[in-house]
Amino acid sequence: MVDWATRELAASGRLPLIVRHSGGAQAAHAVLTPDGRAHTFQQLGSGSFVPGVRTYLSEHMLVNPLTLFWESELLRAVGVTDALSRLILHPDALVTTPWHMAANRYREQRRGAGRHGSCGLGIGETQAEALAVPDDALRVRDLLNPRTLPERLNRHRARKHAECPGLVMEAEDEEAEAWIALCQGLLGSATVADPGFLLRHLRNPAAATVFEGAQGVLLDEWRGFHPYTTWSTVTTENAYRLLEGSGAQVVSLGVIRGYATRHGAGPFPTEDAALTTTLPDDTNPENPWQGALRVGWPDLELLRYSLRVAGRVECLAVTCLDRMEAAGAEWKVGDGYENLTLSPGPWQDLGYQESLTESLRSARPLYKTWAGSAEAHAVALAAALERPLAVTSWGKTASDKRGVARALPWPCHWQT
Repeated sequence: MVDWATRELAASGRLPLIVRHSGGAQAAHAVLTPDGRAHTFQQLGSGSFVPGVRTYLSEHMLVNPLTLFWESELLRAVGVTDALSRLILHPDALVTTPWHMAANRYREQRRGAGRHGSCGLGIGETQAEALAVPDDALRVRDLLNPRTLPERLNRHRARKHAECPGLVMEAEDEEAEAWIALCQGLLGSATVADPGFLLRHLRNPAAATVFEGAQGVLLDEWRGFHPYTTWSTVTTENAYRLLEGSGAQVVSLGVIRGYATRHGAGPFPTEDAALTTTLPDDTNPENPWQGALRVGWPDLELLRYSLRVAGRVECLAVTCLDRMEAAGAEWKVGDGYENLTLSPGPWQDLGYQESLTESLRSARPLYKTWAGSAEAHAVALAAALERPLAVTSWGKTASDKRGVARALPWPCHWQT
């Protein structure tokens, strides 16, 4: 969807800046270009196939230099050779290291049947370290000082080993040297901006921006179903915080599939094994930490809860309609549960969120059947959620997107 919005803005003569406002390398935003090139974006903006489009990793992002390098090499292989030179970094953004990733996987594997469904990319480890030792947690600005970086990294490594006594990394000293060299190479290509860069951009009346999130709202650290969540805020909160004082005109687009999915452990009331088999997704492969992608029927109660906690969402995009159309014309839709209504609780009350998790484990969906085309299904979803339907998606390319509500204001700053 970000690729589509980027191309729409570029076609209007306004090449947008893509701002990543949450999460880190755990995003998996698959894009297929009209000429057949494919990439699953993690940290770089999903509109990066459009020449000249820049990505800004804000202070709310966790920057992982190693996976950034891997991502840039994958893009180079499909013809995008300047991705890193189009990258702009906030100096205060936290940095994720290979030791964060290793500790994350170590802890998740030790949880056994009680796994949380981690992506294994060190997101929680990075945030937890920043809370525990805020003055010693690595940030982008620390990578600019090659004189002090080795000692900072050594202290970080020692902390991870003290926390995870069984953690083993082969050739660790050599790995540390290589990682420092990789960071210096990254900084030689990317730009570290001053903290006022984004606000100046947003105040420019000729500027366009697309704010790109990382994961679904139901994985939010404070509003998701604890403990099966990410350690980051994935609602619209960070985006609107970055927009404060800009005076920018904004459209907030909520993106949902025509059916439900979950990649990782945790309750999933409308999960259906047959539907999981019918609708495989090669862009979300099975891995040792999350397991396999799970698929279920649309769940209006979860979607309504998502909209209540997400913040400002003016309109909807419904995706994967081509896959629905191929799967059949009759769909079950969960519209509430027996003896359970999901209500947002007090802010940052993880005990309350865990109680919602326990309630969902035994929730019994109340199903109804929607017959008709996939397009009719999208229209019905938007009506049930009381939001205008702005875009439908019938495939992975931008040309597979169909704008429904052309009354949406262009130009504008988009938050997806």
